[in-house]
Formats: sequence, C-alpha cells, structure tokens
Amino acid sequence: MAAALGPLAGCSLILDFSDKAIPIDAQPDAPYTDEQCAYMEPNDSVEQAMLITTADVGPAAICASETEDHDFYKFTVPANTASVSVKILFTNRASGDLDLKILDLTGTMLAQSRGFLDGETIVCPALSPRCDALAPGDYVFEVFPALAGAVNSYDIALTITPM
Repeated sequence: MAAALGPLAGCSLILDFSDKAIPIDAQPDAPYTDEQCAYMEPNDSVEQAMLITTADVGPAAICASETEDHDFYKFTVPANTASVSVKILFTNRASGDLDLKILDLTGTMLAQSRGFLDGETIVCPALSPRCDALAPGDYVFEVFPALAGAVNSYDIALTITPM
C-alpha cells in the first residue's frame, strides 16, 4: 500500500515570462529590422535603383508597406567580363520567399530566379535560369516578394568575374 503524502509533499511550477528570462542571444521575432528596411532607400523602381558594387552586401529587406515593396539596385558590367553573379541570401519562412530579376535600364527582364528554397541566384551567362552574357554597361537587379505580402530580410552577393 502506498504511503500517505504529508502536508509538505507536492510539486509547483513557476513560469517566468519576463524579459530577464529571454536569452541574450535570442533571435528577434520580426523578419527584418528598421535598418534593413532603410538600406539604400529609396530604391523602389528602375529609375530609383541605387548603385551597388561588389562590396555592398546589405543586410536589406523587403518590408511590409502600403504598396508592395520591391528593391532595385544598379550595377555596372565593365569590358572584358567573363561572368556576373547576383545572389540574394535569406531564410525562406512561411511568409518570406523572395525572388530575383536582372533587368536592362528600360526595365526589360533579362533573367529571373523564382525558386522556393533559401536564396536566389542568377549567373550570366548560364542556362538555368537562362541568362545570356551581359555586354559592358549598366544593369539593374530587382528583389521582390514571391507572393503578395511576403516579407523577409536578405543579404546581397554581387560577383563580377573578369576574363
């Protein structure tokens, strides 16, 4: 037969939901910061595209706003370039898939990457996604939500490889 429990027997559970209980290295819940939203803004159209170099890496973000956020960056392809790679790096969350396009200065699309995994990459020249070699001159790449309402932070990797 089991022994009877005395008045001091039992169990208690104390939950601490205060800020002091959160680990210092905890990740924020928001997919981006105000600084990431402001990176190289305004850059909301081909005409407003901000000049970027291989040294500019972000972090940037596609952010919630009244009109859908798209980020445009201009880059220059010098003579004697073998290839150009444009990459955005992000973690695909339920509401955060981003896509990537390369455009000429008139806004005509030259290449597009619309994957479902973390990050997007376009290499010119390449077959998948299809992109012809880029002649010397200025081009724009666009970062945009894969689906309406998608938001996320991202890093940029622009690589220009000489011949």
